[in-house]
Amino acid sequence: MPEPSRHTTRDTVRKRARALITESWQSQANLSFFLILLVLGAFVFPSMGFGRSDTKLYSDIAFSLLLISGIAIAWGQRKLFLLAGFIGSAAIAVRWMAWFTPTHALQLWADGWTLAAILMIALVLLRQVLFREGPVTHSRIQGAIAVYVLFGVGWAHAYRMADLLHPGSFNSTAGAMSNLGDWMYYSFVTLTTVGYGDITAVRPIARTLSVGEALAGQLYLAVLIARLVAMEVVSWQSRANQSSD
Repeated sequence: MPEPSRHTTRDTVRKRARALITESWQSQANLSFFLILLVLGAFVFPSMGFGRSDTKLYSDIAFSLLLISGIAIAWGQRKLFLLAGFIGSAAIAVRWMAWFTPTHALQLWADGWTLAAILMIALVLLRQVLFREGPVTHSRIQGAIAVYVLFGVGWAHAYRMADLLHPGSFNSTAGAMSNLGDWMYYSFVTLTTVGYGDITAVRPIARTLSVGEALAGQLYLAVLIARLVAMEVVSWQSRANQSSD
């Protein structure tokens, strides 16, 4: 009789440990950490010169940490986590190959896999922000902000891929766009539809990407606000019904 009891205790401890690990990966702290890394990689590091040839190493390290943190958000969803892990691992591997062997082809593949990983992480966040029932929480707000910033980062890589495939796709008054920080700047200016005009899309592929980002940025905000308001109304009605009962 004691032996089964020990096995039962061990199983209970293991289940609690798994639940604790899953909860910690999906906690608000992990999402906050991912959002902080995302803001640093998208705004702070480029303004400090990260992404240029002399500091590209530190940029790649930060971006690898960002991908790992983003993939970890899908820990509780096995299939989605495995898919995100595969795409993210490939993106990190190709990105570092491009650092050790900086060729035109490897840079193109690195941007392609990075873009795929960013889209995968955005999908994971959207499942938790827009496609899951429940009240509006701080985690949902943080996830919504992270998706919006991911749009800008993803389109920045798409612009660089377009320029690698079709040189001269963009015209800049400040000269050649030689680092990711320049593409980040143009991407977020387009996403927010500010459009200063110092960088303009010249070729059809560049113009198509620019229009697509401008539309996606505005439509996302409209759909997001409508969805969050609807979720809050449903949650408020549910609480009101429970209190009346």
